Amino acid sequence: MGHNNHQRGIDNKNNDTIIMVALKPSQLLDNLRRFRYPQKFTLNSIWPANRRAAVLVLLFIGKKGELRVLLTKRSRNLRSFSGHVALPGGKADNIRETFEKVARREAEEEIGLPQDPQVLEQEYGMKLEVVTTELPCYLSQTYLSVKPVVCFLHNSNLESLDEKYSKTINGSKFFGKLNPGETSSMFSIPLSDLVYNIAHTPLQTTYQCEYSKRVDLIKRWGGLKWFISHCYYPVVNSSDMVWLQNIEDLSSSDETEAVPKCRDVWGLTAKIISHIAHVAYGLQPDKEYSIGHEYLIYGLHELGEQMNTRERNAWEKAMIVGKKGFKYSDVIPKYYMEKIGDDPVF
Repeated sequence: MGHNNHQRGIDNKNNDTIIMVALKPSQLLDNLRRFRYPQKFTLNSIWPANRRAAVLVLLFIGKKGELRVLLTKRSRNLRSFSGHVALPGGKADNIRETFEKVARREAEEEIGLPQDPQVLEQEYGMKLEVVTTELPCYLSQTYLSVKPVVCFLHNSNLESLDEKYSKTINGSKFFGKLNPGETSSMFSIPLSDLVYNIAHTPLQTTYQCEYSKRVDLIKRWGGLKWFISHCYYPVVNSSDMVWLQNIEDLSSSDETEAVPKCRDVWGLTAKIISHIAHVAYGLQPDKEYSIGHEYLIYGLHELGEQMNTRERNAWEKAMIVGKKGFKYSDVIPKYYMEKIGDDPVF
């Protein structure tokens, strides 16, 4: 991605605590369960057979009773996005794998989260609930179509239903089994942090986010504007779970060189979590879901004859590295590019 057209930074150390609506985890999860994304395209047209991927958005209760999202830091040995913060997930092995199967298989490989519900309950005393698969597909910079699967991990030995949404978990037994070839470390952030900057709902409670700084950008990539956020989280975060902090970070030298050292939650990872937070808090703007990534994926795959094979073609490779002179209008018809318009792709 290229030239910056707009930048906005928020430094929490220099800003007052803002006001934000107080919703319980059960309410946030209910909003996600009820959400229905208006499907405009067939599945095969926006989740192409040879470019299918899925990520697991794993939600759980934090030690303050808040809803948190589990994130990983990718190994420096990986070919793509090495050292980046990511959601557990990856590519489909074959066309028969469902969204959930891909996300669960990859999560077991990367962070040791058992796929077998009996193992999860009998050995670890937990249950995993699929909250929603109704979010749209997202276009990755490597031209994969990424489907988020939102799940909620909770204790299984509950004395009351209220404990499901109030008691935190201890994931040290299976989350300690990182795949060093794919994942170097893990941490978590509050879901609410991703709507901190737009909290314009009725005033109910004060809120202090955990990131030390946020920067919002609008960049151009392939002739289109893209909205990108960077949220910088300190590596040492007393609000995070102890069992996550105790996992050895094999790539501590890779952390952002800010002082204190930070993890940068940005790009597609931040975009997906942000959309989920919008839905959970009832803040989703219509534009983000009416013009978005699925329109672009459809234009590329169905009209532009891209994303058809497992190997990237010459145009895709040039776009991935941001080669000058390459743009989406090279392959997508003019009438469809006009339909996408000049608004930023969220």
